[in-house]
Amino acid sequence: MKRFLILAFVFISYSSQAQFWFGPKFGTQVIIPQYQAKAHADSFKVSNEINWHAGVAMDYSTEGHFEVHTELVYVRVNNRTQSKSLYPDQSIDSKTVNHFLTAPLMARVVFMQNSRFKVFVEAGPRLSWWLGGKGTLNSDEIEENASVPGQPADFKVEFVKAEMGDIEVTDYTDKLLVTKPNRLQYALDFGVGWLFDITPSQRVIVDAKVSFAHSNMAFNDGVAFSSITEYNEDLEYRSHMVMVSVAYMFGYNPALAAKGKSTLKIKTKRK
Repeated sequence: MKRFLILAFVFISYSSQAQFWFGPKFGTQVIIPQYQAKAHADSFKVSNEINWHAGVAMDYSTEGHFEVHTELVYVRVNNRTQSKSLYPDQSIDSKTVNHFLTAPLMARVVFMQNSRFKVFVEAGPRLSWWLGGKGTLNSDEIEENASVPGQPADFKVEFVKAEMGDIEVTDYTDKLLVTKPNRLQYALDFGVGWLFDITPSQRVIVDAKVSFAHSNMAFNDGVAFSSITEYNEDLEYRSHMVMVSVAYMFGYNPALAAKGKSTLKIKTKRK
């Protein structure tokens, strides 16, 4: 019983120092594609792309050096495939923007605790859910059949719950069909950041992270265009990212809020 009371006292003391932080965040990222097939770079130009992300963030902090950080963020991940030469008998220029809902869970160590301006390091896993995507494809095959020469064809990513051999590709219009997607994707994040306490309940956070992706987009034997036969998109690649973001956070301490309520009840009783 004595040990239980000691543990309860420690937990209450710890909780009284804890604080939750909530707030919006936004930023930009450099997307670095890495293809499974090394020979991909022999036929196609592989370039880094830039896009943006936005969402909400939450921190759980104490008066110690440790914090837990998580967020729910919408991320745009774009990719561009340009053939270096005719592939196999045509030029290719494919641009795709994929949409993700992503949630990292980071362990954070904060330094310079006694200062309003703090620095931190963080690391943890990231889970991302592939919502969908769209793009444009320009090729010689499309130009031959286009009503307006030189105009690219727009397409949308369509997730199909069937084997590729069991569906009729031509039944779909302007689609990139994906039957074997990795919709739930994994990454590992490492970052550094700067934290500025404006007031005891408001803070601004600037952080920079490197996200190492571990999941390819899909398996190529489950990918096909509905309107083009001479070219098929290579989706066996992962998107590493360098992310920079800013968050404006509002603090909430449940222990202090409960203490205020109990004080209010006591005063009411005395009246």
